[in-house]
Amino acid sequence: MKSGTCPKCGSNDLTDPTKTRLVAVKMISCRQCLYAELYAGSPDEIKRTWRTIALMYLICAVIVAACVAIPFFLS
Repeated sequence: MKSGTCPKCGSNDLTDPTKTRLVAVKMISCRQCLYAELYAGSPDEIKRTWRTIALMYLICAVIVAACVAIPFFLS
C-alpha cells in the first residue's frame, strides 16, 4: 500500500496514514474494498513515543507522591 495501490483490488483511492492506539503504528486503508495494512514507525519515532510515555508516568508518580507526602508533613 505504500506504493499507492491496494494489493487486493488495485485501487488508488487510499486513506492517509493515520495513528492507531498502538505505539508508533500507522494504518493505511483502501476506501474501495476496506483492506487495511499496519506499518511500524521509524526507530526515532518509536524512541520519541516511549520517552513521552515515560515522562507522563514520571509526572503522575510525582503528583501521587506529593498528594501522599503533603498531608504527612502537615500533621
